[in-house]
Amino acid sequence: MRLNRITLLFPTLLLLLAGCSRKDKPTYWYADFDQVSKNPYSLYLAYNSLPSLFPGASTERLKSSSRLTNLGYQLRRNKGKSLLMMVGLRLQFATDEVDSLLAFVEAGHQVVLSAARFDDAFLDRLRLEQTSESSLSGKKRQLIYLKDKSNQAQSFAYSYHDRDILSVFSSSDTVTAPFFTLGLNEQKQPDCIMFAIGEGRMILHAAPVAFTNHFLLQGENHRYLDALFSYLPGKYSNVYLCSFNYRDVSYSDWGVLWRNKATRTALLLTFLALFIFVLFEMKRRQQVIPVIPPVENASVAFVETIGRLYFNKKDHTNLAEKMVQHFLDFVRNHYYLNTNLLDQDFIRNLAAKSGKGIAQTDTLVHYIREVQAGAKTDEAFLYTLYNQIQEFYHGK
Repeated sequence: MRLNRITLLFPTLLLLLAGCSRKDKPTYWYADFDQVSKNPYSLYLAYNSLPSLFPGASTERLKSSSRLTNLGYQLRRNKGKSLLMMVGLRLQFATDEVDSLLAFVEAGHQVVLSAARFDDAFLDRLRLEQTSESSLSGKKRQLIYLKDKSNQAQSFAYSYHDRDILSVFSSSDTVTAPFFTLGLNEQKQPDCIMFAIGEGRMILHAAPVAFTNHFLLQGENHRYLDALFSYLPGKYSNVYLCSFNYRDVSYSDWGVLWRNKATRTALLLTFLALFIFVLFEMKRRQQVIPVIPPVENASVAFVETIGRLYFNKKDHTNLAEKMVQHFLDFVRNHYYLNTNLLDQDFIRNLAAKSGKGIAQTDTLVHYIREVQAGAKTDEAFLYTLYNQIQEFYHGK
């Protein structure tokens, strides 16, 4: 039933392509593997055949830049089984992408990878080698073979323009090869192999041209897809197609640096040196010095406290004597005058050295004489004496 649908689909598409062609428009022979383009080396026919090949499955296109490390979320979000197809000229994977891809197959999903050249690291992981024998010798037509269920090889002719189908796979383990050979090129060498991994299967195909419009429109080549996908039986909830010309791994963050061994080693040494530097700097770092407040003048505070004590006890005479003693000590230390005799000579000398007036100095000395003479001191007298002394200190 599926083969009949495809047989009816291709003549219709062929008429559409013929009707859209114009003689004055040159043919675009670039192998772009575009899924919506009708150019010779595009995948328009293959992509539009997927609903007939897998009825009931949802078909979705994936960007070539999509990373395969999120296969567990992106392609396994449905409970049903999925089929992933990747078709292009050169296919490269990152190491983490290969792990994700193999885990995807092992979980029971199917994968078809078709590329004229696979990433060497990916082939090494599968113990494979890939070679391209371009021994065309001027031929314009090639044959490609695909085995059927009875292990009989069906041939498909291909008149190529500038893309041959001679790339083949080989394994260093020729005794117990880890794959099944499904297809052969014209030299009867394996160009399509299948791996059984866990519950799923992975097909590697070395002739991506077989999926293009140019190949499928020749003869009965549209049967090639049906024969190839017959090795992947079962129903699928989703079919994903990712096409590209050259799929170069799109690294982000540290991936592009980490992939190269020399760069990776340099980065590790840099991180180690940075760690050692930080470790030693932490040990040698000086502790935070606490802020020490300035030392207060305790003597001034003490004098003020004693003064308030005498004043509160109404001992004005004693306080006046202490004020006079302090003032005379100030005169001796700053003006170098003898304070034993407070006469007119003393008043003139003190006024001259301090820059104060004779009258002001005479008034202050008069009050000092009163205190030394033992005059009774009341609060008003103490207040006047204090103001006279302060004015002498700070006044002009």
